[in-house]
Amino acid sequence: MAVAPEDFPQMWQRPSYQELSGILRSLEASPPVWNHRRQRPDIVAQQESLATQRKAEVTRYLSSVIKSPLAWIDDYDKREALWELASKRMSERCGRTAMGEVTRRWPFEGDGVACEPFELVIREPALTGDSLGLKTWGSSYVLSRHLPRLAATSLFKLFDETLGQPPPTVLELGSGTGLLGVAAAALWQTHVILSDLPNIVPNLKDNTDKNRSLVQSRGGSMSVGPLTWGGEEDEIDQELFGEPFQFKASFATTALAAYRRAAYN
Repeated sequence: MAVAPEDFPQMWQRPSYQELSGILRSLEASPPVWNHRRQRPDIVAQQESLATQRKAEVTRYLSSVIKSPLAWIDDYDKREALWELASKRMSERCGRTAMGEVTRRWPFEGDGVACEPFELVIREPALTGDSLGLKTWGSSYVLSRHLPRLAATSLFKLFDETLGQPPPTVLELGSGTGLLGVAAAALWQTHVILSDLPNIVPNLKDNTDKNRSLVQSRGGSMSVGPLTWGGEEDEIDQELFGEPFQFKASFATTALAAYRRAAYN
């Protein structure tokens, strides 16, 4: 059962490291799990819960921890850990840009026969400047859920096993955090090459590594490399992208275009 803010241990009471650490960890404002089949009452209940966590009482309590010297805790490293935890809880209540790194879970349903449900785990680092490739856009999740239908309809000739040809290698342009490309590798059971700007690629590689075993268990595989249109050689992975006209299908994410349209309107 959650502890009410008025019952939190106060600094004048000199709570132990374990007690303060437990309270601060319980106040984590985790991002909601996306699922289009969730019922409205469940969504409202979660929103109300998150709103409760943003109450002024909680903010004041977090401030009291940050301001306190915590002198009764002898271990300086433990004091630093408590200040860091309190600062994180505070930033989580100041919007996505301020809240730092988050990890989200994205559920995919099975077909009830050959395909079992699964989840992809995607890490989003703290947003800095215009590094929009470090954010997972909701539109990529929507498109990811349509991939099986696309393979069965408009991309039928590329993925129909009865035609006697293996599925094509797929290139994704502007992969960002990798949700769409990783989902394509898992759902289409093919090899997907995910690409983005050099500064986006380290997090992209981290996310493909997190989900690689799941993708491989479903018959897919992935490669990752930098690809900058018109860029220098060190901005393009020559091993992956040196051969022209090698890809039969590609997806280009539209988040950057949408951002630019909004900026100029």
